[in-house]
Amino acid sequence: MSIAIIVSTHGQTAKQLVRTTEMLVGKKENVSYINFYSDENTDILIEKFESNIKRFEDISGLLFLVDIWGGSPFNAANRIIQKINQSYNIQEKVCIITGVNIPMLISVFFSLEESDMNFQKIVENALKSGRDEIKLHPKIQKEEKKTQKETQFDEFKSISSEKAKKNMNIILVRIDDRLIHGQVATRWTKDTRVNRIIIINDSISEDKVRCMLLKQVSPPGINAHVVSIDKFIRVYSNPKYSKDRVMLLFTNPTDVLEIVRRGIEISSINIGGMSYKEGKQQVHDSISIDQKDVESFMELSRSGIELEIRKITSDKKIDMVRLIKSKFK
Repeated sequence: MSIAIIVSTHGQTAKQLVRTTEMLVGKKENVSYINFYSDENTDILIEKFESNIKRFEDISGLLFLVDIWGGSPFNAANRIIQKINQSYNIQEKVCIITGVNIPMLISVFFSLEESDMNFQKIVENALKSGRDEIKLHPKIQKEEKKTQKETQFDEFKSISSEKAKKNMNIILVRIDDRLIHGQVATRWTKDTRVNRIIIINDSISEDKVRCMLLKQVSPPGINAHVVSIDKFIRVYSNPKYSKDRVMLLFTNPTDVLEIVRRGIEISSINIGGMSYKEGKQQVHDSISIDQKDVESFMELSRSGIELEIRKITSDKKIDMVRLIKSKFK
């Protein structure tokens, strides 16, 4: 038995909401969208709902995510609910949530993956995420002063090597010149269960404004830092961070190669996105590289490091080396 989700809005927003969420966290079965157009009425929308519901197989619950209370998608879904017991074999519950947004959909998609998934939990998580992720930036009210402990934590201190006992636990190394963005902030942080993101780039680390913005978009509960290569090498050996689950983000393979040459052990590198610029050649949907990138990737591969392409965790791995050899002959 499974739970079905129908997203419906005025215009074509429903399709874009679902497609955007799929891009961020991957596709899910029993999730569909139904657009409502200006030349349609509630009766037509009900027919579209009913036709869609009949395609679902063996469902235990049905959740409508619509845009506004009292709008046609809401009214059509409400009429479906009134006759649900007579017309459909749905054993659990049916309900509607209004104000559908991307955070709400991401929550629903993640809830569908849980082993203890149930209808009530999905609804509660969707409501909470939809509300909690509505935020104001910059804040109008005065920010509370950080405690002394938080201030020290944000300093991200290094330590001399002779005092080191254990290095930090690197869970994921990713090359993505978008750095912290939707796919990283949702799918990758959840699946890797990291609690610290370190962006390693010499030039970005000197840009105070960009550093501030990157730290602000870090997901809740995850500490983000932007550091130079030199500073990362020093911080890597601080036992204070040895229990952390760490994600390293880079914009290019040359910087990754530099930390490997300086003794950082890496077994695998995920390549998520390298945008096109003049002089680069596109080798995959979101990856463009030049000769310098090729040389760095090949040296990393010769070091025994896996180089795999995936936008999100559920994507099938693509061998970067094989792709390079096919494109650069």
